Amino acid sequence: MLLRSLPDLASASGEFRQRFHAKWGRENCVVLGRSRRADFGPCTHTLSIRAAWGGTEYCHVGGRTLGIDDDCFLILNHGRVYSTSIHAPWPVQSLSICFRPGLVEETAAALTRTLDQALDDGTALEGALPGFAENLQPHNKLVSPVLRFIKVHLLQGVDDEAWYEEQLQFLLERMQAHRARALRRADELRLMCPARRRELFRRIGLATDFLQTNYARALDLDEVARVACLSKYHFLRLFTRVHGITPVAYLQRKRSAVAARLLQTTQLTVNEVASSVGFPERTTLLRQIRRWTGFSPRQLREARIPRRLPRPVVTVD
Repeated sequence: MLLRSLPDLASASGEFRQRFHAKWGRENCVVLGRSRRADFGPCTHTLSIRAAWGGTEYCHVGGRTLGIDDDCFLILNHGRVYSTSIHAPWPVQSLSICFRPGLVEETAAALTRTLDQALDDGTALEGALPGFAENLQPHNKLVSPVLRFIKVHLLQGVDDEAWYEEQLQFLLERMQAHRARALRRADELRLMCPARRRELFRRIGLATDFLQTNYARALDLDEVARVACLSKYHFLRLFTRVHGITPVAYLQRKRSAVAARLLQTTQLTVNEVASSVGFPERTTLLRQIRRWTGFSPRQLREARIPRRLPRPVVTVD
């Protein structure tokens, strides 16, 4: 199922709702749309991946709210019940992909077989569903190029569902490689036994999601440490170990990334940009923009200098 507008089941015709529910959860579903205001769900999803550009789309899942924007994507596991919402002053472009049942298992099984095994097994492929970390993931060289490639072809009007099936297999392969890399990074934290390392990584991920989603409001270390269920002392030390920078530096970097996009894509004044991303003063924005990009707000706006912004999360590509 291919949709080039965000589904609004509340106001859709009965025919559309019937056709939608006949396909939802049974076949691949790829949705791309732009909107200033959109709400969907709550609904049970198959394994899915979401991305957004030009603003923030919020995903409400498991008692958490995660803000997906230009810096990140989100993977949610099969059977998850969640809803999404966009409430923005300008249109946000949203891409969501839900994989058909069976495709994920087939791809996972194929990746574990050698060519000799593939010849012996023929077309028989059975595998288990991999479990993905349900955290905001920084755009990277594995997954993000495939997401952008699919988005471009949707915008160009490509409707060949067999072609999309192939692309989704490539995407799943990249997603699993990204998952394996993240697990290796967690295991490289030689602080405790492997199971405890992954629990630590999960908790730091919760706090990172919180910073990523709530960057525009005033935050302090105590509040963010509580999200990770860690003392302020241990949280500061472990967050810095995982990301290579302190929570405050991470927050300033995220705000600078959003501010640079606003300067290049809107007519907001510097004061308005500073206020909208959480910088308390104009001078703070000026200093942080220069620190993280090497350019002044005027240079970014007037010359449209290509952004050299760091990712909001340190990762190895």
